[in-house]
Amino acid sequence: MNAHVVAGGRLKRALEASAEEAGCAIDFPAMRDREFNFSIFEGGRHAMTAIVAGDDARAWLEQLDEYALTLPGYALAQLEVGCVEAKDGRLLVELEAITVREA
Repeated sequence: MNAHVVAGGRLKRALEASAEEAGCAIDFPAMRDREFNFSIFEGGRHAMTAIVAGDDARAWLEQLDEYALTLPGYALAQLEVGCVEAKDGRLLVELEAITVREA
């Protein structure tokens, strides 16, 4: 399996665990992982749409950055929370991330 796909799966699981710890539920109706490689590192770019529910969903999203999650075997170089739209008591969120495989 490609490293960027593995990193995307680990990122998804880390987000799920973090959301659960904050008392939120998260679902990913769309996720895309692409290679993001340079001569000195192997990585991936990840774009996902998430649906987040819970009383503390907005607070959880506000504290979410590349320092908030740990991905075994990978460094989370960047994590950005993009568009957040409230819909039916849940938040529709666009997330983008860059992961780098640890040496």
